Amino acid sequence: MQIRKRTAVYLLAASAMQTSIAMASSAEEEGYYGAARLINVEHKARNMDSSARPGIGAFVSGDDRHQEITGSFAVGYRFGNGWRLEGELSLPQKNKFTSGSSAFPTSLNEHQIESRRVMFNIYRDQKLTQALSIYASAGLGLAQLESAGWQGNESRQYGTATQTNLAWSLGAGLAYEVTERMTLDLGYRYVDMGNTESGWNNFQNVRGLQDEKMRANLVSSELHLGMRWAF
Repeated sequence: MQIRKRTAVYLLAASAMQTSIAMASSAEEEGYYGAARLINVEHKARNMDSSARPGIGAFVSGDDRHQEITGSFAVGYRFGNGWRLEGELSLPQKNKFTSGSSAFPTSLNEHQIESRRVMFNIYRDQKLTQALSIYASAGLGLAQLESAGWQGNESRQYGTATQTNLAWSLGAGLAYEVTERMTLDLGYRYVDMGNTESGWNNFQNVRGLQDEKMRANLVSSELHLGMRWAF
């Protein structure tokens, strides 16, 4: 009778251990996943004072920030050891920034920048509990920036120009496994999309020259809420 009781206890312990191991392995299972993210973006146009301007007056900064809600889609692969790799496509984003000259305080430049981005991101996940993890991320990719705009009013247009730049990002966040297949995450990342510039002025300036263009370095601070679904 005693032997039977001990055998039953051993069997229950072994069963519990196997269940625990299975749960742990499923949480770290290798495989592909898809992701969608809702992103609150604050873009900042840095170095606008590097713009080519008429040699009259001093540069005057204007509105160098633009905030919007956007999104992205990604496909990735979990390696089963805490590392993930993914490709991410962001939705196009349109921004407007202003600057001017002290000699013409009412004639502001409006710099319109449309950005598109594809990134390859690497993640390192670290479990805090069975369901909750923290992660760090880094990314490299390409950003296509199209610059245009006007000075003073919309009839005074700058030419349109497009640049394709190397983009990079750094981020961190929290992830929560709702089920074995579905994970929610909340994170932050900083993205640098490189430099952009418009074409030359298509309007008559005070010196009668085509010698003005708008320049900026576009960066973004992004707070994102995402969902991953394992295939």
